[in-house]
Amino acid sequence: MAATSFRTGVSLLARAAHRSPQCCYKRYKQLAKVLHRADDRTEPGRGESKMVAEGAKIARFRWLVVAMLAFAAVLNYLDRQTLALMAGAVQGELSIDDRGYAMVVNAFLVAYMIGGLISALIVDRIGARWGMIVFVGWWSLASALTGLAQNIWQLGATRFALGLGEAGNWVASPKLVREWFPKRERALAIGIYSSAAHFGAAVAPALMAILFVAFGWRLTFVITGALGLIWLGAWLALYRPARPLPIYCEDAAGSHVEARPAEPIDDSGWKGWASVMRTRGVWFYAIANSLTNPVWFFYLFWFPKYLVQERGLTMAEMGRTTWVVYAAAGFGAVGGGMLSGLVVSRGVRPARARVAVMGLVALVAPVGALNALQPSVTMSLALGAIVAFCHTAWVTNQTALPVDLYPSRHIGKVMGIGGIVTGIVTIGSTYLVGQLVAVLTYRPMFLAIAIAYPLGVIAAYCATTGRSMADRESAA
Repeated sequence: MAATSFRTGVSLLARAAHRSPQCCYKRYKQLAKVLHRADDRTEPGRGESKMVAEGAKIARFRWLVVAMLAFAAVLNYLDRQTLALMAGAVQGELSIDDRGYAMVVNAFLVAYMIGGLISALIVDRIGARWGMIVFVGWWSLASALTGLAQNIWQLGATRFALGLGEAGNWVASPKLVREWFPKRERALAIGIYSSAAHFGAAVAPALMAILFVAFGWRLTFVITGALGLIWLGAWLALYRPARPLPIYCEDAAGSHVEARPAEPIDDSGWKGWASVMRTRGVWFYAIANSLTNPVWFFYLFWFPKYLVQERGLTMAEMGRTTWVVYAAAGFGAVGGGMLSGLVVSRGVRPARARVAVMGLVALVAPVGALNALQPSVTMSLALGAIVAFCHTAWVTNQTALPVDLYPSRHIGKVMGIGGIVTGIVTIGSTYLVGQLVAVLTYRPMFLAIAIAYPLGVIAAYCATTGRSMADRESAA
């Protein structure tokens, strides 16, 4: 009788939570005791009613987690883009040319690469909750200190510190999503906080223009860095970690069945970093990431300068127009997650669904190469918006691949390796951009877009071939 009532309670919990909530261990045991007491007193209705109420509370909380990650992502991109949007004023006051600017950007990228690896170790050691506190606090302080820079070396040092902290956000966030969401909703959750980052990038040009005119570039850095303190207070007050437990979901017939576990059943085949580095799919994932990531960093760090230097826009005009590109990126992140979630709901394996969406992106994104022909400013912005939309749809699904394929305790390592490979390639491409812009034009960078995504989707497909750790877990 108790077992029957317990199964009924779990079914009601999943139904109340709307779509597969994941309970923390303490709450899970409390609910089990409630049901057993209800059986003993022949009052099952009371236990089931409490199960429904607790399930609804847990369902709401997991979306609060996503909202907090979204706010952190907004700050992440706001602090990252501040320099690019005020580059002219900063370069003028500190006497930095375009080659020097490229060096400063590369200081950020080198730190971002190293930070991905360090962040993986931090998250594995202290957990995602405290990891996020360390990362947001560190990069907010670095952003504020940028306003005190007096020369290129101090500017480079503060951007280096910024990169160390900002990388951690994108290591910890996917792990939190894995702990709280079932596979069919993970890409959507990732898409939501990723889109928030890009909406932050969309707001940044107008916000930076207002702050720059009112306070100058130095105080603008201090103000944007101080916003991180608000997030830290909210995170400490609201977030409580969950111990992953089996997830329950609805099958096509509407009945509740057990989904794949949130934690690996058996990952005995993986013995730390050595096993991760011997896995072929990890390196193909890193290659796919490294082929396309430079495209986005070009649009973040160089596209605003391109519009000013080669297309003749003023700072005010750039603030009024470039938001379109980054707003499109926000919609792409959500759209990519929703599309792959729809494919998964049709019975396609999650990893294959992600690659299918990435393949669609690879067909559309190459139109961005038309910017090499220097069309009208309006057309340049439209092409930039298309590439931004496609890229973030790509990244949402690419980020979900390690979450789908590998055990939770190794996700940070996989993403750390991907971050190192991507960082090396992005640093090289940024150096090349600086050299080409100084002596030629921006055209070669736009042409590179035509091949980046088709090659990337081939690598992503190779990352999903063979028997992944997730498959071995489900077979155990």
